Amino acid sequence: MYDKYFLVSIAALFLAIILHEVAHGLVAYACGDDTAKLAGRLTLNPFRHLDIFGLISLAIFKFGWANPVPVDTRKLRNYNVGMFLVSIAGVAMNFLMAFITSIILKNIVIKSQILGNFLFYFLVYNLNLAFFNLIPLPPLDGSNIILSFFSPYTAYEVQKYSRYSQLLLLVLIFTGTVSKYLGAAIVPVVNWMIR
Repeated sequence: MYDKYFLVSIAALFLAIILHEVAHGLVAYACGDDTAKLAGRLTLNPFRHLDIFGLISLAIFKFGWANPVPVDTRKLRNYNVGMFLVSIAGVAMNFLMAFITSIILKNIVIKSQILGNFLFYFLVYNLNLAFFNLIPLPPLDGSNIILSFFSPYTAYEVQKYSRYSQLLLLVLIFTGTVSKYLGAAIVPVVNWMIR
């Protein structure tokens, strides 16, 4: 049976993930790609972003994902610039949310324990998402940021092997390698932010 703080943590995680995905869609729209807008994905409605398998994985393994916002790189006005901005948008959003949340936690007295927990989880999950997505393996943002400096053809050739990199990523996750990396990256940042 999950307690109320587990549910609070899930709510914080959902919000961080949704903001990450919406950021991709908004920047893509600003760069000329209206795919996410036409798909109704430029919204904070969680039901527009949930992935059923990601939700099941979250409930069982405490690790999940959302349905990625669709991006059609052919519609970007400038492929390289647009691809870079779209790719980095989610990570930038997560870092921004973590920074804003840290300011709230440091400067405002939170009388509600539930709200205080929500904000702390929100801070940590945003940093988790930011650092996790910077891993340079397809389909994560880190790989797309690097590929944005190359031609569409190069990106296409690399993406053809994404199923192998996804398998490698799963191995890194379930062997605890990713957790060690995230812990090493996030703990000092959280301590710096909340102090």
